[in-house]
Amino acid sequence: MKLIIFLILSSFTLMANSQTDRFDSKVKYEYNVYLEVLNLKLGEASLSVKDPGNIDGIDVYHLNFNVRTTKLGDSIYKIRNKIDVWVNKETLNVVKQNKNISELRKKKNSETMIRNQKGITNGKEFMVKENVFDPYSLILILSEFNIPNNQSKKFNIVDAGKSRVIEIKNLGTQTIKTPYGNKQGYTLSPVKNGQPVLKNKGDMEVSYVSIDDTLVPAKIMIKLSSGVIELRLKKILE
Repeated sequence: MKLIIFLILSSFTLMANSQTDRFDSKVKYEYNVYLEVLNLKLGEASLSVKDPGNIDGIDVYHLNFNVRTTKLGDSIYKIRNKIDVWVNKETLNVVKQNKNISELRKKKNSETMIRNQKGITNGKEFMVKENVFDPYSLILILSEFNIPNNQSKKFNIVDAGKSRVIEIKNLGTQTIKTPYGNKQGYTLSPVKNGQPVLKNKGDMEVSYVSIDDTLVPAKIMIKLSSGVIELRLKKILE
C-alpha cells in the first residue's frame, strides 16, 4: 500500500513539474507577421519567457509579447504593441499585466493587478472569477492543458479591466509548416456554439507543434479591429 501511495504521489509531482519546468528557462520565439487576407508581410513579433520573479510574496513567471510593423506595415495598419504578464508559478493564473498598445492612431496603456478575485486596472476595481488567466500568456499556457481532439474547455480571462469566459476547442491534428520542416500539430481556437470564430478584438487561434520535445506555438492568428493578422514562427532563441 505504501508503495502504491508513493507511486501515485510521484506521478502527480512529475505532472506538476512537467507543466511548469518549461517556464523556468528563458526562451524567445520570433515570428513574421502577415496580413492574412493578402498573405502580405507586415512586421515582426516575439513571445518570450523572461527571468522568474516575485510580486508581493507570490513567485511568478514573466512572459512578454511584442508586435511591431515595418514601414510597409505602418502604411497599412501600424502596430507597436508590448504586453508583459506575470503569472503565478503554481497555478499559472495571472498576477499582473502591463499593456502598451498602439494600433493605427490609437494608444492605450494599462496596468492590471489581480488579488483574491479582485482586479485593479489603472486604479479602477472590478471583480474576477477564480482561476483567471491572461489571454496573451494563454498562448504558451494552453499547451499545458490536455484538451482532446474535437473537445473544448472554458477559461476565465481578464484583459485590461475586462473579465469574460471563453471556450477553447481543439480543432484536431494537421500538418503545419515551420522553419524546422513540416510537422504534425494541432490547433486551439475560440468557439461559439461549437464553431471556430475569431469575433472579438484580441481573440487568438494558436497552432502547436513539437520541436525538440517541447510544444511550440508555431502559428498564431489574432483578431484586430480591421481584420486578422497571422504570426508565423521564424526562429527559436534559447
